[in-house]
Amino acid sequence: MKQENQSSAEKTVNVNGVEFAHDDIFRVVDDFYTRIQRDPILQVPFRSVGDWPEHIQKLTHFWWVRFGGKPYLFNHYNPVAKHFFAGFNHELLTRWLFIFHDTLQMHLTPEQVGLWKLISAQMGKGLSVKNELFRREYESREREVRTKS
Repeated sequence: MKQENQSSAEKTVNVNGVEFAHDDIFRVVDDFYTRIQRDPILQVPFRSVGDWPEHIQKLTHFWWVRFGGKPYLFNHYNPVAKHFFAGFNHELLTRWLFIFHDTLQMHLTPEQVGLWKLISAQMGKGLSVKNELFRREYESREREVRTKS
């Protein structure tokens, strides 16, 4: 994973009038995934993470870009396939959002919390729909392979 240097002018983003520093995003992501590693339910699907510092770096970048920041990592991240093969479901999403929203409250202003909660909840719903479509396509292809065998 290659990384570009960011200029100091690019260390904050403005989302609908709410400013986020790159450090704000990093602190949330870092603390959140520390909590995930200790959570008896969510630590199970996250066992596949082999390098936590790299994972935190990738997810900090993911949120930074989602909020309108300039990309600085050169990596491809497919959240639908990742979450599908990790056993993503409604119960895990609900738990994930609960811990994530609690983490937001610990590190951000009320305005930042409100906006990021809204964005993360919408993304969770979108991921659930995409995950279901991916599951149907995956199962359809599996049936095709079995019938050809």
